[in-house]
Amino acid sequence: MKKNLTQNHEKRTYEYAEYISGDVVVFTDPNKPDHLMTVHKVQGDGVLLNGNRSFALTHLIRGASVAEVLAKRRLTTAEQALAEVP
Repeated sequence: MKKNLTQNHEKRTYEYAEYISGDVVVFTDPNKPDHLMTVHKVQGDGVLLNGNRSFALTHLIRGASVAEVLAKRRLTTAEQALAEVP
């Protein structure tokens, strides 16, 4: 005997998440620490960082560039400009 399963045809909306677990980020503010941080979990407008030891609002961080990952820290604006020159 076949079971008759109901199908839900409602449109589902998914919030766009700017960051996902495992992303490497840095603070945008030069007065904040310049070390790299890893996103542990996204929670609303914020993220848990470094294995749930820190929390930051998403508008205060950005994804780390390849040059920053290689340098293992946030680069200054001048350093970023030099890093982008081929």
